[in-house]
Amino acid sequence: MTSMVKKLLFVIVAFSFTATAFGERPLANTRKAGLGYESIEAILELPDKDIDLATALLTLSGRWNVYTNTERYRREIDDIAWAIRDALKEKRAKAGRETIAVINEYLFDYLGFSPVETAENPQDLFLDSVIDNKRGYCLSLSVLYLSIGERLGLPLHGVVVPGHFFVRHGGGRVGFNIETTQKGAFAGDSHYMEEFKVPKGGNTIYMKNLTKKQTIGCFFNNLGNVYSDDGDIENAFYYLDMAVKINPALSEARTNLANIYSEKGMLDEAIDLYKTALKINPADAKTHYNLANAYKKTKKFDLAIKRYKKSISIDDDYAESYKGLAQTYYEKKLYRMAIETFEKAASLDSTDADIYADIAMIYYEQENYRKAISNYRLAVSIRADYVRALYGLAQAYLQSEMLYEAIEQFRAVIYYDPQDANAYFALGIAYNKLGWADDEIDAYNNTIAIDPAHIGAHQNIANAYINQKDYASAVKHYQKAVEIEPNKARLYYGLGLGYAMLEDYLAAAENYQNAIELQNDYPQAHYNMAIASFNTKNYEKALKHFEIAKQQGMEVKEEVFEQLYQILESQNQ
Repeated sequence: MTSMVKKLLFVIVAFSFTATAFGERPLANTRKAGLGYESIEAILELPDKDIDLATALLTLSGRWNVYTNTERYRREIDDIAWAIRDALKEKRAKAGRETIAVINEYLFDYLGFSPVETAENPQDLFLDSVIDNKRGYCLSLSVLYLSIGERLGLPLHGVVVPGHFFVRHGGGRVGFNIETTQKGAFAGDSHYMEEFKVPKGGNTIYMKNLTKKQTIGCFFNNLGNVYSDDGDIENAFYYLDMAVKINPALSEARTNLANIYSEKGMLDEAIDLYKTALKINPADAKTHYNLANAYKKTKKFDLAIKRYKKSISIDDDYAESYKGLAQTYYEKKLYRMAIETFEKAASLDSTDADIYADIAMIYYEQENYRKAISNYRLAVSIRADYVRALYGLAQAYLQSEMLYEAIEQFRAVIYYDPQDANAYFALGIAYNKLGWADDEIDAYNNTIAIDPAHIGAHQNIANAYINQKDYASAVKHYQKAVEIEPNKARLYYGLGLGYAMLEDYLAAAENYQNAIELQNDYPQAHYNMAIASFNTKNYEKALKHFEIAKQQGMEVKEEVFEQLYQILESQNQ
């Protein structure tokens, strides 16, 4: 019964508001200069007292949601403020906690504003979406709360701690905190200090009453992350840079800006920002992790290891730090340590397919194909469309001569990524091992269709055509391979072989000569050069290259030399 009475009260209040909204009772923010500005940059030029927080944040909503009607949403916030003011009068609420209790009842019980479980939807940041959907997270619910408080003339301030934002009424001994993600519940400073590991010392922004500009700076930090997640790096950089300029002591803003520098490849700048962020908040495990990543990218592996270990010492449940540490051990060729650390990461996050794929990669490189297969299969069981793991699994099967299994996995790769030229190429190799010549040629043709410059495909398809006695097609593909890579002796050798099969011995000899000039220690090329020379009646050259081939380890029968000696002797008579 009580809840019904409360609802009825608010309906009456909300309805009666329309008759008085534009009457003689202006809201406390009515004369603020910031109400007339439509640019956040211009708003930030105003003194803090002249800024209307809702107007500032709605201009930012308009940059993300281009159809945002600032005036409409500002009126909705005004309506809420007027309704609460009438409710305060109706209930004869006194200042302080009684006033906040009425606000909480109206916002959270009557209107139904509630927190989201995770801040994954970018819309949950913006004031227009929060009003429309009656949902938000700590920052977005708090800025709505602050906007209402500003209209009621209440002494409300935003307060930031690492990874969280809340509202404070007043300050000093009489101030108290308002947790907007818990229906406006009151929480002591000690709760925030302990729960969010607030760094101690006077040089931070944490736990202090923020100005409106500083609150906007915190919003810029989240807005920059929204743009970053959306792939808009330039806007992300702009707003995060603004966040740092407004709140230089906000560790998260420096870390997030450093992330953008890292993504842009400006690693020295990123490292400097991470270091500064850690001076502000030395207990931030994720910033140590990000700094380690930057060191890893610059090949400073020992510094990276140190930072990953520091991150783990602060938060030993953070799987990403173990992954980064394991990857760095791998880079240093400390394979046993890498595998052990990856396995620790897997124990913390058994659903991360990347971890199993990385473990499998190490086993594959060590030619332990059994364990490689086992871990690649774990990765694929988590993500059936994980092309990297499917390809690695197929290669491990191929190396293990499990050809049918390899073919199945290569086909899976192609199903998920039809433009993967290397999968078609490897599929051709598997077909070759099974003696499926037509399928092999089709696979190589598919490779070349995707990647016309794939030398291996041109070479292998040429060899397949030679086996099928289609020497003209073999020559065509070897010619293409030579055009792509003119400094490979084996390609000229193959081209020479194709011409020899076509009985064009002059062209064959020319290409064998090219192979020898690139790689003199090439007994097969010398041997075939000798045969081509013999067939063009250049017997001295034939004898020379038979002798070189024998010196380099090729078996040349003595009767070949005897025949050549006899021919040369008869020519000299």
